[in-house]
Amino acid sequence: MAVRSSMKLSETMYVWILASGLVLALVPGSLAGRLLVDENLETARKLPQISSSPSPVLVTSPSPSSSSSPQSWVYVVGFGSVLLVVMALTALGIIFLRYKRKTTAVSPWKSGMSGHLQRPFETTVPFLKLSEVESACEDFSNIIGESSETIVYKGTLASGTEVAATRMKVPAANWNLQLELSFRRKVEALARMKHTHLVNLIAYCSEEEPNFVRMLVFEYASNGTVFDHLHKKESEHLDWLMRMRIVMGAAYGLEYMHHELVPAASHLGFDANSIFLTDDYSAKIANFGVMKMAVAKADTRQKDYWFGRRIVGYEDFNGDSDRFGPDFESNLFSFGVFLLEIVTGRPPHDEVTGHSLVEWASEYLADPKMVWYMVDPSLKSYNHDELVALCRIASLCLSPKNRRPTMRRVVFMLAEVLGITPELAAPKSSALLWAQLELEDEF
Repeated sequence: MAVRSSMKLSETMYVWILASGLVLALVPGSLAGRLLVDENLETARKLPQISSSPSPVLVTSPSPSSSSSPQSWVYVVGFGSVLLVVMALTALGIIFLRYKRKTTAVSPWKSGMSGHLQRPFETTVPFLKLSEVESACEDFSNIIGESSETIVYKGTLASGTEVAATRMKVPAANWNLQLELSFRRKVEALARMKHTHLVNLIAYCSEEEPNFVRMLVFEYASNGTVFDHLHKKESEHLDWLMRMRIVMGAAYGLEYMHHELVPAASHLGFDANSIFLTDDYSAKIANFGVMKMAVAKADTRQKDYWFGRRIVGYEDFNGDSDRFGPDFESNLFSFGVFLLEIVTGRPPHDEVTGHSLVEWASEYLADPKMVWYMVDPSLKSYNHDELVALCRIASLCLSPKNRRPTMRRVVFMLAEVLGITPELAAPKSSALLWAQLELEDEF
């Protein structure tokens, strides 16, 4: 308290001196001099009443003319006015300094930083300045998605790479140590996840001034999600071959997360909405769930793209719920639902009847001779052997947890029947894709 009081006193004196100097500098020289002389004379009159030993210098009586002259009253009134101005400027100065101190203070979330947050943030993902991201995203004019917590912009980096930049909506006032640590862990986790069939993190942006910002910059997949193409009429139709290539790419992506990534990771909300498609309709898994950064609990069925909050799970028939914390086996269950969605063209939940796709398909899955009844009627053709194999694999994935295969086993079975290697499932480069399209146009 003593230190704080001392700071306030010194602050007040500092502003008083500045304000006084400013006012006196604005007053004409003769008036300022007379004010100082009158002030000394007034002090001299009062001092003999206090001191017991009068000073010969201060005993001099004022001139009668000075006390009766109207000009003295002008000086008194002028001095009073100046005093009021100085006091007003002092008050304004104190308010300004306190406001400036408040606006330039260290962010609240930084107070008490220790341990992990005190060390420089080191990651293998490049850091981009806000100005660089803003330039890439055309001054943030191209919005392609938005949720209650994030806003997503499409952009093109100087290298020509198309990106989707996800900006956190949490303001600086609500940012705290927990969110900062969570953000850094997300960057570190996404930085180590590099695979052909994942939407990879390209860069991140973290700045305090002049604008507080936390952003993640991802690869951009231009053809939307599998869900859009299966259930929205305005999206391009997916034929059987395209669907099989998508299934294989998604399987390769999950296999990487389960078996090749160290440490391994499960997907928090795998479904057709979490699979994005490239220019040549190769699958890329996004929405890993590691981006969930909620200040308050939100609707678990809210659908947000590009790593925004979106958690949709399913209920196992044997009573297990994987809605809030999917593990590896629950990912297998979700993959089984995805296979049924690919084959039937039906959504996981029928909003009209209230029935789930798994419930509807169960009677057909029990008899291999009946599976053709499930085929999406919009498909002009399909491979019957592949259909039977996919339904058999889907049944295995939908089995009770202790009977489900591993994702590696699923990939082996799919590759064996579909014959789609990682090279065939992988997206082609833009140059390669355009060359292929040119060749197709010639014939």
